[in-house]
Amino acid sequence: MGMYDDINYSMDCPKCGASVGGFQSKDGNCILGTLEFWEVSNFYTHCPKCSAWIEFNCKKPAPKLSIEDYEMTVEERR
Repeated sequence: MGMYDDINYSMDCPKCGASVGGFQSKDGNCILGTLEFWEVSNFYTHCPKCSAWIEFNCKKPAPKLSIEDYEMTVEERR
């Protein structure tokens, strides 16, 4: 079984209107964690009522970040 992350998103099925959740993605760290949809480029699920496959792909590429966009912390370890 492959590893993935859950995506914190739900919606009504665009085909039948049933409530749909259980979105997953393999774009994250794939540690069975929970991510927000904006943290990944692709996520997907299927409708439990009509079995429609629902998949989202980001329209825009993620912005390239520089090291200045990160906050550094340093701890002394013994």
